[in-house]
Amino acid sequence: MKNLSRLGMMLQLGWTVALAVLVPLGLGLWLDSRFSTSPLFILIGAMLGIITATVGVVRVTVRAMDELSEPRQTPTGKVDRKEDEA
Repeated sequence: MKNLSRLGMMLQLGWTVALAVLVPLGLGLWLDSRFSTSPLFILIGAMLGIITATVGVVRVTVRAMDELSEPRQTPTGKVDRKEDEA
């Protein structure tokens, strides 16, 4: 079950980076073609995408680290600090 959780985190990271970079870059391409200002909006979109992707990756990573570091409670009420064995 833990491997499935890790897979979910990796997929979330991938989608975060892909969408955060491609959406502003695509918008920059569209604006450049509309106003004939080639590389201006592409560069702005790329910079915004890189910044957004970095912030998104940090947020997902911090959330994952917090989730992994929280001690779990066993059915008997004791705190279990061991990791699940695969």
